[in-house]
Amino acid sequence: MTFSPRRVHRAAIRYTSLALVIFSLLTVVTPLRTLAASAPKIVSVDVTGNVHVPTDAILGVLEAKRGETYNPKLVQDDLARLNALGYFGDVAPPLVRQRPGGIAITYRVIENPVITKILFNGNGHVPSDTLLALMDTSVGQVFNTNTFKQDVLKINSYYEKIGYGGQVASHVKDLNLDPQTGTLTLQILEGLTVRNVIIGGDPVIPAAALIPKLGVKAGQIYSDELRDKDADTLRDLYDKAGLTLGNFIGGIDPSSIDLKNDTADVKYDVYVARVAAVQITGNTKTKDQVIRRELRLRPGMIVTQAALRRDYDRLNNTGFFSKVDVNPKPGPDPKHPEDVVLDWNVTEQKTASAQIGFGYSGGLNGEGLYGTLGYQDNNLHGTGNGTQVQFQKGANVGTGNISLTIPYVGNTPKSQKYSFSAQIFTNNTKYYYPAYLTGTPVTSPIGTTQPIPVTLYSSNASSQVAGIDATSIAKATGITATLGRRLNDITSISLGATAERIVDDTTVPSPYFFPTTQTVLNTTSTNLLSTVGGASNGLGITATSIANINTGTPYSLTQATIGALSDTRDDYFNPSRGTKAQFTETISAPALGSSFQFSQTQLDLSKFVPVRRSGGVFAAHILAETSTGAIPPSSLFTFSDQQVRGYDSIFYATDAYFGQLEYRQPVTPDRKLTLAFFVDQLDYRIRGADPILDPYTNRALSYPGDWSLRGDYGFGIRFDVPQLGLHTVRIDIAKGANGTHTSFGIGQSF
Repeated sequence: MTFSPRRVHRAAIRYTSLALVIFSLLTVVTPLRTLAASAPKIVSVDVTGNVHVPTDAILGVLEAKRGETYNPKLVQDDLARLNALGYFGDVAPPLVRQRPGGIAITYRVIENPVITKILFNGNGHVPSDTLLALMDTSVGQVFNTNTFKQDVLKINSYYEKIGYGGQVASHVKDLNLDPQTGTLTLQILEGLTVRNVIIGGDPVIPAAALIPKLGVKAGQIYSDELRDKDADTLRDLYDKAGLTLGNFIGGIDPSSIDLKNDTADVKYDVYVARVAAVQITGNTKTKDQVIRRELRLRPGMIVTQAALRRDYDRLNNTGFFSKVDVNPKPGPDPKHPEDVVLDWNVTEQKTASAQIGFGYSGGLNGEGLYGTLGYQDNNLHGTGNGTQVQFQKGANVGTGNISLTIPYVGNTPKSQKYSFSAQIFTNNTKYYYPAYLTGTPVTSPIGTTQPIPVTLYSSNASSQVAGIDATSIAKATGITATLGRRLNDITSISLGATAERIVDDTTVPSPYFFPTTQTVLNTTSTNLLSTVGGASNGLGITATSIANINTGTPYSLTQATIGALSDTRDDYFNPSRGTKAQFTETISAPALGSSFQFSQTQLDLSKFVPVRRSGGVFAAHILAETSTGAIPPSSLFTFSDQQVRGYDSIFYATDAYFGQLEYRQPVTPDRKLTLAFFVDQLDYRIRGADPILDPYTNRALSYPGDWSLRGDYGFGIRFDVPQLGLHTVRIDIAKGANGTHTSFGIGQSF
C-alpha cells in the first residue's frame, strides 16, 4: 500500500497549492537558472511551516549548508530528503533569494496533523487493542508516513501468523487522517469473504456429506486457521468412516478472487489414502507369495481400517507368526502423499515340532505304559501347507495317523479358491465299563449256569455287578479326504468322504450277556442269548436309533459330508469379535459301500462380542445335532468334560441341543492370561431307547427316547504357552449335578 502525502492532507493542499505554484513560477525557475551559472555561496538556510517537528531535526537532514557553493541539484535533493522524513503532508518549492554576498534558501513544509485518536474498522477477528499494540504510531505524535508504513507491515505480518496471509496485498485496506480533528481511521480487511466451498480431489465420501461438517462457510472470512481445523475435522471424519485421509490441500482459489467485492471461492482437494505398493519384511522361511495370498489390500485400492484389520487377522490366523505389524510408508511419488506403501512386517514362529516320549496312565481306563512318536509342521518349507505324522502305542491305546493339508491348491487365482486335506488313520482302544443287572437273576438247578442279562447303563431297579467289568475293544482304520471351495473371504463350502473298517468287540464274562432284539447288518442274529458275543450295540441298551453289530465282526462305515462355513472371527485361537456359523450334513448308506443307513445334521453357531469398557469378551455358543436311521456306536454324538465341564462322564446322543455362555476377562496387558466365567447346558437323548435310570437324579425316564438335561457353571483360567506352540491352555472348575469337576484342555472351549 502507498501512502501519498497529498492523500493524507488533501484539505491543506487545496488551500495552498495555487499560491505555491504561482510563487514557484515567479521566484524559483528564473533565479535558479541564473544563479546556477554564477555558482554563488549560500549565506543562509532556514525552514518555515513546521510547528511540532523541531527545526534542528529538519536542518540536520539537509545538505545545503551556509558557506557551501549553491547548487540547484543539491536543493532538489534536499526536497526529497524532507519528504523522506515522513512528517510532512507536502514540501513546497523552497524560496531561493539573492542576498548580499550570496543566496538565502528557505525550505517550506506542511506538517502532518498531530494524532488525537486511532480507530479501526472491519477487524472482526483481531481486537483493536491488539492492532494498536502492534503499531509505533500513537496518539500525541505527528503522523509519520514512514512509521506508519512499518506499522502496516507489522499488522500484515501478524495476520499472516494467525492464518490470514496470502489473500490480499495488504490487510490495511485504506486510511483516513482528518486534518481538523487529528483522528486516524484504518480500514482493515482481514481476509476475503468465502463465496463458495468446493470439494475436489479424490474424496470418496460425497462432497454433500463433507461440506456441512466444515468450519468454513459461505459468507465467512477465510483463514488458514479455519482450514487447519477443517483438515483435523476431515481426518477425524475419515477415521470414523474407517478410511484414511491421505492428502489435503486447501485454500483460496486464485482464479475466483473478486477484489471489487473482496470475495473468493475456497477449494479443498481431499484425497483418501490408496495403496501404491505392498512390501513384505521379516520373513525368512515363509514365502512372500504365501503371505501375499492372504492380503486383500492391493495396489490401487483404498486403504480402510477394516481392510487393514482384516488382513492383519488373516495373517495372524495362519499361525505362522508370533507378531504381525503393518506400517504405512510414503509412496514413491512425493507429489502424491496419498499413495502409500503398506509394509507388512512379520515375526515368524516355530511351526514344526517333533515329539518322542513315554508315559504311564493308570486306572481302570488308563492307557497304561505308552510311548509317542510324532512330527508336524503347519508351514511345510514355507509353503503354508501342513503335514502331520503321529504314532502312539500303549497297553490299552494304539493310534496312528498321517495327514496333509493344502489350504490353497495351485498358484492361479481360480485354483487358489480350493483347499484340500486328507488323512490316513488307525485307532485301537480298550476300555472297561461297570456292568448293571437288567433284572432278577434266574435260580438255576445245582450244577448248572443260568445266563444273566446285563447292561452298561444303570436302569430302573438295577444294581451294579460286583467284580464284573465289560471289556470294550474298538478298532478303526480308514481314510478321509475333504475338498473345500471358497465363495469369498468368510464363506466356504466343502465336500468330504470317509471310509473306515471298524471292529467293535464288547464282552462280559460268562454267564453274563448283553440282550438285544434288533437286526444286525440287515440280517437276523441267531445267537441273541449267547453269554459271549452275539448281536449288540456295544452299549448294552435297546434303541432303534443305534445299529447293532456282531461283536468282533468287522463292518464298513462310509460317509459323505457336505458342509458350509461362515467365519468372521478376528482370531481363530482367541477371538474377541466376530461370528462363526457352520452347517454339516453327513450321510451313510449302502449305496456308498457302507454297512449302515443313517444321516446326521449339525448346526454350530458362535458369537463373540467385545466389552469395550473392561476389555473382556462375551461369548455365546449354540450347537444343534439331530439324526435319522440306526447309527453305529462309534458315530454317536458324544459330549465329554471338554464340553459339559461339570461332569467326568461321556454322554452319548443321537439328538442334542447344547448351549454355552462365557465371559472372558484378560488380566494382563498382553492378554496371555485370562479368567473365564461360564454356564453349560446340554439337552440330549438316545432316540427310541428303552427307559433307563438317570444316574445323577435317580429319576426313571418315563418313555423311550426321553430327553435328559445336564447343566453346570463355573470359572476357569486360560494362559498361553508360546514356547510349546500352544495358544491357550485351559483349566476349568465347574459345578454339576453330582459335584465339582476340574477339566483340562488345549484351546478355548469354543
